[in-house]
Amino acid sequence: MQKPIYLDSNSTSQTDPRAVEAMLPFFTIDFGNPSNTLHSYGWSAENAVKQASEQTAKLIGCKAAELVWNAGATEGNNSVVFGLIRHLKNQNPNEKIHLITSNAEHWSVLNSFEAAEKYEHVDVTYVPINSEGVVTLTELKKHIKPETKLVSLIWVNNEIGSINPVQEVSEYCQAQKIYFHTDATQALGKIEIDLQKTPVHFLTFSAHKFYGPKGVGGLFIRSINPTIEIEPYIFGGGQQRNRRSGTLNVPAIVGAGRAAELCAQELKKDFTHTSQLIQNFWSELKAQLPNLKLNGPEFSKRSPVNLSIVMPQMIDLVLPSLSRLAFSQGSACQTGEASMSHVLKALGLTQLEAQKTIRFSIGRFTTQDEMTEALKIVLNAFKA
Repeated sequence: MQKPIYLDSNSTSQTDPRAVEAMLPFFTIDFGNPSNTLHSYGWSAENAVKQASEQTAKLIGCKAAELVWNAGATEGNNSVVFGLIRHLKNQNPNEKIHLITSNAEHWSVLNSFEAAEKYEHVDVTYVPINSEGVVTLTELKKHIKPETKLVSLIWVNNEIGSINPVQEVSEYCQAQKIYFHTDATQALGKIEIDLQKTPVHFLTFSAHKFYGPKGVGGLFIRSINPTIEIEPYIFGGGQQRNRRSGTLNVPAIVGAGRAAELCAQELKKDFTHTSQLIQNFWSELKAQLPNLKLNGPEFSKRSPVNLSIVMPQMIDLVLPSLSRLAFSQGSACQTGEASMSHVLKALGLTQLEAQKTIRFSIGRFTTQDEMTEALKIVLNAFKA
């Protein structure tokens, strides 16, 4: 059976075959535990993890020692929120703690903040996004309090592709001595990131969004200007300088590192490739279906792989005609939920508009032929 054309890269990207190739020896030949360096098996694994850290650090402009490997951005986001709260309470048990995020974050951030309110009894503010799907610095400043300790904003929105002003916000937070965290899962490998220039304090990511394997990701914790420490979220054997215990998933980390290296090498080429494909697709679609509405900002201000569109009729009515396409109606992390997407709601869409929304997202391996065929399929479905 022929698989549909894959237009759902925001949910997960195809693992690059070059990353898979790099991983394979660490399943069968160099299968040692990096925590045991008494023999060559452990040395090989330890060196492979170090190399992957260096490869990933080069992609985002940080030091390899500032990276903590984990199971992905969901774990990293939880680690930042609860690790920082514990650290602050250890320093001053009676100090008030106020956290800020937006109302259009990934669920792993929103639910972490909600749990922090419930279990850690901290104060949380959810800042609204504007009509382009971003939090402006002007709006953020309205919600800053003397006890504000953390601001957390997604770098690139997973549903609508909007890019938050991370440079501007992180510089403001740095000046105000407020910690700043960004979930950069949809940014790595898509847009340029340089943590030498952008004073983010915490950054989280998942490898499977930039052509690496699933089940592995990382947490960046700045080590200088300022030096930051948070309490560990997972306890055990004290691996990774006691920041995240547990035997490291060496094959996945190797794959993540190789994928990061490839993104660093091919970022400009990938950006041009995906930008041209997605913009041409939109232009041709809009010419035939003038009632289409683009969710989020214009193309110069959005992710080069994302296209979120309000279609002219109910999606459910044409789903059989779209069976040759793999796409998303909302966030894949909400699969099975019947409620309206919180991001689309925050953007100001009505329930009906949300029900008419399709998200197409492409990647490195998407071809012009696939986009041409996808255009025909969509037009046939919605012009019927």
